[in-house]
Amino acid sequence: MEPRPLFAGEYAVLGLLLGRPMHGYEMARYFDRDDLSEVCPIEQSMLYTYLRNVEERGLVCWSEVRVGLRPPRKLFELTEAGRATIEAWLDEPVQRLREVRLDFLLKLYFLHGLDRVREKALLGRQIAVCDAYHERLLAHEAEGLGFARLVAASKRSGAESTLRWLREYAWQLETEERI
Repeated sequence: MEPRPLFAGEYAVLGLLLGRPMHGYEMARYFDRDDLSEVCPIEQSMLYTYLRNVEERGLVCWSEVRVGLRPPRKLFELTEAGRATIEAWLDEPVQRLREVRLDFLLKLYFLHGLDRVREKALLGRQIAVCDAYHERLLAHEAEGLGFARLVAASKRSGAESTLRWLREYAWQLETEERI
């Protein structure tokens, strides 16, 4: 049986560990105070569930670290499989428009801090995916009647808005690069 796809929160955990090994408590602070919480808010109890899930898949491992007289803490880090999983995920555009608001923004969050060239490349691929989707919607809308046409027009409107936002962000990145 094929394992279920990872949840966005599980990818977020892997993304945080790309930077360096961390304790669960350190990761929880990112979800409490950082821009990451705007895209993917995760409560501490859910964070530990996600950590357990990715550990069971062999994507992270941990070691015990003791500081002074305090109880030992688990220091999580990516395994090779975990690094390969998150790296591949970061480079893939999302295929469904509704995934732009969560998965794609998560990818931009991590790539923005890691590698601006990869961020721009992903953005270009995402625009191409959305352009193709928009073209399919235009054809579907033209062929549709009644409610089907209304649905296609609604999806087209969302695709146009998303494309406008993606292109504005691509322009912003280009402008920042020139400065």
